[in-house]
Amino acid sequence: MEIELRWLRYVVAVVDHGGMQRAAHALHMTQPPLSRQIRELERRLGTPLFTRRPLELTQAGTVFVARARRLLAEVDEVVAATRATAAGEAGEIAIGYILSAAYDTIPQLRAASEAAFPGMVLDATEYWPGQLDTGLLSGDLDVVVAHTMPVRADFRRELLRIDPLIAVTHPSNPAVSDSGLVQLGEAFNGQTFVFYDPKYAPEHYALLVDALDAGGGSHPVRLDMVPGLRNIALPDERSFTLIPASMGPFLPRTVRAVLLDPSELPAARTELVWHRDRESPTLLRFFAAAREVSTERDWLATPTRTVQAHQAATGR
Repeated sequence: MEIELRWLRYVVAVVDHGGMQRAAHALHMTQPPLSRQIRELERRLGTPLFTRRPLELTQAGTVFVARARRLLAEVDEVVAATRATAAGEAGEIAIGYILSAAYDTIPQLRAASEAAFPGMVLDATEYWPGQLDTGLLSGDLDVVVAHTMPVRADFRRELLRIDPLIAVTHPSNPAVSDSGLVQLGEAFNGQTFVFYDPKYAPEHYALLVDALDAGGGSHPVRLDMVPGLRNIALPDERSFTLIPASMGPFLPRTVRAVLLDPSELPAARTELVWHRDRESPTLLRFFAAAREVSTERDWLATPTRTVQAHQAATGR
């Protein structure tokens, strides 16, 4: 048996407006066709929904109206969600990101996009760089937030954040200074640079090696650190590692951040990277929210200005 959706709306309108005439007026139709449509519905159901004179719901009609209201509400939600998705204001985005984006960048992007578009759902997961590349190629990821993605013809990218490097070391390291910026090569000369196995993030490791070379000095290398801020355990008081400055506020108390003079050092350039064939209205809305965050937070400032702002905020 086929029941037209409009019949459900007709019956609910009669109940809500307390009669056929008022319901017909609200539905922008005359009473006779409304009455005929409801009689046709009753015929197909094989039972009356209303008693006449007075017009009241039957027991079956009461059940019908209660279920009809729920069904109509669900239909309205389907229509609204479909329109919102088509406009890019709703939908799910699969985001992959690297460790350094986990502490500040991703939370900022999530808060801004979900505030601007409540129907947008961000499924954000941290991966190693190689997994991000695979996920974007396969379509498992819609967009990647990273500074280590390879250049591919099918990838589009947009610079989101310029993140200068800072040093992390033991609080009693002689390189620790409260007087301002230090020179990497001068302050840490002869000290051991600690990192995890480069196979997990070869491009990131290459960036840090470039920074060591640019800073000058001599640095023995030890590659046995466990990845992650919570796991930073330096072997002694004369060892250090390098991280993007955005991770600095989230360091454990067992280590100390040292601000480096960024004028001659490379910076981590965090990008939005996506596949050119998989753009969607929802993804474009997310990009718009991300750009707004980047502008408001001054994420594209020069490394020197970023470090100066950090100094002003921390009093160092």
